[in-house]
Formats: sequence, C-alpha cells, structure tokens
Amino acid sequence: MKKQFLLVALFTILLNTYSKGQTSDIKPLQKGIYMVVGSFQNKTNALRFKDRLLSEGRKPSIMFSDQTNFYYVYIQKYATVDEAIPQVNIIRTTTSFDDAWVLAYSPGSGMTATSTIPTNNKIVTDQKEQVSPDAGKNPLDPSIVSPAIISSDTKERPKNTSKITSVEIEQYTPERFKTEKDQYKMIFNTYNAVTETKVNGDVNIIDPDRLKLIRTVRAHEVNFINEPHNQSNSLEFIAEIFGYKKAQHNLDLGKEINGETKAFLSVHSDSLFIDFPLVRYEKGDVAIMYNVFFYKDAAIMKPESQFEINSLLEMLKERQDYKIRISGHTNGNARGKIIEIDNDVPEYFSLSQATKEKNGSAKKLSLRRAEIIKKYLVNNGVSEERMEVIGYGGKKPIYEKFDRLASKNVRVEIEILQD
Repeated sequence: MKKQFLLVALFTILLNTYSKGQTSDIKPLQKGIYMVVGSFQNKTNALRFKDRLLSEGRKPSIMFSDQTNFYYVYIQKYATVDEAIPQVNIIRTTTSFDDAWVLAYSPGSGMTATSTIPTNNKIVTDQKEQVSPDAGKNPLDPSIVSPAIISSDTKERPKNTSKITSVEIEQYTPERFKTEKDQYKMIFNTYNAVTETKVNGDVNIIDPDRLKLIRTVRAHEVNFINEPHNQSNSLEFIAEIFGYKKAQHNLDLGKEINGETKAFLSVHSDSLFIDFPLVRYEKGDVAIMYNVFFYKDAAIMKPESQFEINSLLEMLKERQDYKIRISGHTNGNARGKIIEIDNDVPEYFSLSQATKEKNGSAKKLSLRRAEIIKKYLVNNGVSEERMEVIGYGGKKPIYEKFDRLASKNVRVEIEILQD
C-alpha cells in the first residue's frame, strides 16, 4: 500500500512538473500581428493542440489574454496586416488550417480579428470587426470581440463569420504573376451570390480569339494556366454550373487591373483569385441537365447522375417558391423496350434491382425518365405540387439524328415555371 502511494505521489510530481513546464511556454498577449490557427478557453486543450502542431513539424506558440480568458495558438508573427493577409490566404487554401485568421493587437487600441478567406472560399476585404475602448465595455471583453475569436470547449476552432470581398490591390498587370514556365497560378471561387456558400463545379477556360476551349478545371483548387499566346493576350473564364445562370469573365493579362477587373479579380501572394458570384435561375429559364445519364432503354439513372440530381434537389430546397417542369427527350422516335424499376424501395441509380420490361414509344420512355426524377425529388422532401413532367420523345432534338453529337439529344431539361 505504501509502495502504491509513493508511485502515485511520484507520478503527480512528474505531471505537475510537466504541466508547469508547458505553462511556462504560455506568454501574455503582446502587441503584434499574428496568424492564429486555434483559440481555446481550456488551457489543456490549447497545450494539446500545440503538441499536435509540434509533432507535425510546425513551430507554434501560445498567448493568453487575461481579459478575454482565451488562449491563442499562432504559428507566425508579422510586421503589418498587409503582409499577413496574403500568407494566411495561402495557408487556408493549401493546408488543413482553412479557418486561420489574422489577430492584430495593440494595448490600449483594442483587438482586431481579420477573417481573410471564409469557409465558403469567397475572398474578402479588410472588413474587420474591431473592438474599441469607446464601445463602453472592456476593449477585450469576449462579448464584443470578433466571433472569429470565440470558440467553445466542444469546438475549439475559431469560426469565421465576417463577410469579406477582395483585398485591395495596386494598379499592375496580371502578367506580373507569370511563372518562369509562362503559367499563371489561379484559383476560381464559385459561390452562391445570395447565401455566399461555396458551389462546387467546373470552370471552362476559353481562348477568345480562336473561340477554342483550352481546358476545364475544378473550382476551389489551385490551377496552373498556360499563357494563351494569342493576339489579344487574354483568357475567358466561364462557370456554367447546373442550378445557376452562366457567369463569365474576360481577363486581359497585359492590361492594368482596373475598377472593372477588380470586381472579380484579386491577388494574393503569387496567385490570381477569380470570383464567380452565381445567381439562381428565374422564371422562363430552361436548363439542360448535361450530367444526368440513363441506362440504355431504361428509366433508371446511372450513378454518375447523383451529383447533378442532388444539385437540383438543393436548388428546390433553397428556393421554396420555385415551380418547375421536368421534360424528357430521346434521340429519335422509334419504339422499343422500356426498362423500369419494379421495387418497393427503389434504387434510383442502379440497374442491379428488380425491374420490369415492356415495349413502348420513345415519348413514353422520355416521360418515364422525367417521372423517375420527380419521384426521387418527392422522396427527398420536395412537394409534388411544385413539379410537372412531360415526355417529348424525339420531337425537340438539338442535333440531327445521325450527327456525331446526336447522343446529346437524350437529355432532361428543367424549366422554371414560377420563381
């Protein structure tokens, strides 16, 4: 028993020694500009987070504010906010620290928390939530510090709630950022213009002189784009993402960035960020679901259709005022077999289930395809009264029946009847 007591006592002494050693690494909040990657009310959690960063080869430090009672874990200190913002933007887009932020503190002047790129990837300006001693409260009172600083013990990472736009830039040309390989490092930010939430999708890069598609890239990823080597020295960017109107920008790479260009272009470190605020459809708009595919002769969708079908579902849930028409189309009007789901619990994106087969017209096949999409939407909470369906068969082709692109005649279109 005595031996056990001695072991417990020794362990307690070692633990306290370790704790004191760790605590001695925590410094009081001092004047400066910092890249903060975590804020904690609980000291133990802050120390654990620091240890994790150390194990990853980083060099974190901890500061404590006795007025907010928060521990701030930072990985870099800067001379100016202008120097800090581009670096934090890069960290947020290329590492797991997607909610890192800039903390600027000066005793007597209050605390400024600057969110740079929010979680929806929209790039932002120096729109800061600033705490001033004139506010009638303690300048570092947690209730008036930016929400980016506050986090609970259950979710220790800071939240980014500031609405931001492009960082102010000087008058220079995009060519300044060309790499030695004649490439531009670009990130395309596609987002919902109303909710400011991130929208995933592709951006087409066009040579406007030759009217030729150069390549298609994913939004929100770092892309290296080759210099066009065309007469106008320009590129055109088109975001045509289902659920939203087409958005496009033309960028003259040799022309100084001006007020018009700054509406969609911002520069951070060595990267060009292109903003695409996307607007939902309005009454009368018709959109083709280019990425919805059906099995041959079947009213059953292929698995790769799920993303676009769920984009339609998301749109209808966001815009409760929408009423739509779903129309199915085929390539030609020949009769043939029609394969349908014969299952009480349908698997909308699989042919490996109970099915039934019968003969019918192309018009009937196109109708059944429109109906299966409607059924999926109803199954996922969309009111049946908000949708009508129609099958046109091959009555409204885009291409001639034997054209090399005739397969695109097989499609589903969505028309907005009410917004």
